[in-house]
This record gives sequence, structure tokens and C-alpha cells, in this order.
Amino acid sequence: MEAILVGIYAFFVWLIYFKFKWLPWTTPHKVTVVIIPIVGLTTLILMLNVYAPSSHDVRVIKYVVQIVPQVRGRVIDVPAAGNQHMKKGEVLFKIDPTPYELDVKRIEAQLALSELRLRQTRALAATGAGSKFDEERYQSDVRQLQAQLDQARWDLSQTTVYAPADGTPINVQLRPGSYVVSLPVTQAMAFVEDDYQVIALYHQNELYKVAPGDEAEIALPTYPGDVIKAKVDSIVWAQGQGQLPLSGVIPQTGAAPLPPGRFAVKLDLEEHDRARFLAAGAVGDAAIYTQHLEPIHILRKVILRVGSYTNYLILKLH
Repeated sequence: MEAILVGIYAFFVWLIYFKFKWLPWTTPHKVTVVIIPIVGLTTLILMLNVYAPSSHDVRVIKYVVQIVPQVRGRVIDVPAAGNQHMKKGEVLFKIDPTPYELDVKRIEAQLALSELRLRQTRALAATGAGSKFDEERYQSDVRQLQAQLDQARWDLSQTTVYAPADGTPINVQLRPGSYVVSLPVTQAMAFVEDDYQVIALYHQNELYKVAPGDEAEIALPTYPGDVIKAKVDSIVWAQGQGQLPLSGVIPQTGAAPLPPGRFAVKLDLEEHDRARFLAAGAVGDAAIYTQHLEPIHILRKVILRVGSYTNYLILKLH
């Protein structure tokens, strides 16, 4: 954009001083011609960085669910194929249900016997031939066994593991014959949800004019020549340098100051772009258009679009 403005300026200089010769090409005029674009472009860029700040570090972040089964056992089937999209509720993998089916049958048999004993003691107690205490004991046994049966049936249902949301299992190494356990440190697979967040990282002094609701635009290399419309949802006014870990050691201040961290701006895509596929980990550029000095926003929009079209260029020699 700066090159375009300089080119337009040079064209008018040529018209005034050389084509029509309205002004003489003297030393004072030469100095003036050189100073004007330097001062003008510097002022314009500084104003753009305040009222239409840009970021070259936009990131698409997706939620990753670590799939850990609720029960342990031998895997007998893995319908989930790596890097294939799945709907919520589709089967990821199945664990051998045999031990859990046997537990259900065992507890069902115990429960049936206890219910029979309860009915018998209740009948005897009603006639005075039995103890009320025996009736209450069998009643307690029935309740405990019913709770155990509910737990066994729930364990049996957990031998089939389903997709927790619309998304994609990535790098599926699980195979029939593998043994899985219900420990969070031994995940069976990673599942990447379709839902995502888009954040743009800015230095703190770039954000003092930015407010929620401001218009924003995003350009990603995955969509060359395309600009995605968005709005500012919020500014995350926190980052790692503002936190000290819980420790009994006095923090080291270091011999030199740490480079200042950046703050994330959460961007919400407009309705017509919300269904667009965005890859987890995609990066790009963004611009935020504040509610101040709106006439100069057009320059930032042109710069962002020119940068988006340069994404068509793949600069490698092989």
C-alpha cells in the first residue's frame, strides 16, 4: 500500500514539475518533494497502528478432547479411522463387554434371590411367624444389590466409546487387541472438535482504542485472496508474565528485563463465515477497525487484501 501511495505521489510530482512545469525544479522544491512523503507516510502508518491495528500472529485454536474410557479391557473394534470426520455419538471404539456382561448376570441372579427372600420374610412377618428384623435386612440387601446392578449395567454401557462432539480423531493408533485402562495419563486417542476460537496477538499499547464489537478482518494462507469478516469479542487482559508459580523459592528477576508478552484478542466470525472450515493451528494476519478515524480504515483494508493475494505465492524452488 505504501508503494502505491508513493507511486501516486510520484505521478503528481511528475505532472507538476516535468509535464506541465507549473513549478520550478529548484533545490527547495526538491527537498520539499522528498520530505512530504516521508512525513506523510510515517504519520499515516503511526495513526493506522493506533486506530486500525494489525497483527501478523492470528491463530486458530480448537478444543482437543483426550479420549479415556471409563472402564478397562481389551479393544475388539475400532470404527474410528484417523483423520476422518465423525458426528457426535458415532462409535470410536469398543471394549470386550464379556466380563461386564457376566457381572450383570451375576448380580441379577443375586438380586432375584434376595427379592425372593424378602417376599418370604415379609409374608412370615405379616403372620407373626417371622422376624421384622430379617425383613429389613433382606430389604437392605435388595437395595444394595440394585445399586450394584445399576453400576454393572453402567460399566457395561461404557464398553462402547462414542464421539463426544462433531469432530475428527487424529493420529489413531488404537487397534483391536490393545488393552485400555481408565487412567487420564493413558489416553486412547485425541479427538479434535469442530468448534474453534480465533485469537489475534497484540502488544499492549496497540489495544487502548480497541473495544468489544469493533469490526475485524482475517486473512489466512489456507484461503489465498480471501478475507474473513469478524468482530472483536473480548480482549484477554492476562498472560503468563502476570503470574508467579506457587513456590517456596524467591522468584529470579534476572540480569535483563524479559521481552514484553502480548495479549490475545478473541475474534468472533460473522454469521456467513462461521460455517467455514478452519484448520486447527492455522495462522495468518488480522486487522481491527476501531470506531475512531474511520476514513483511514480503507488503507488498512487495502493492505490486508494485498497481503491476502500474496498468499497465492509459494516461494520455494522445488
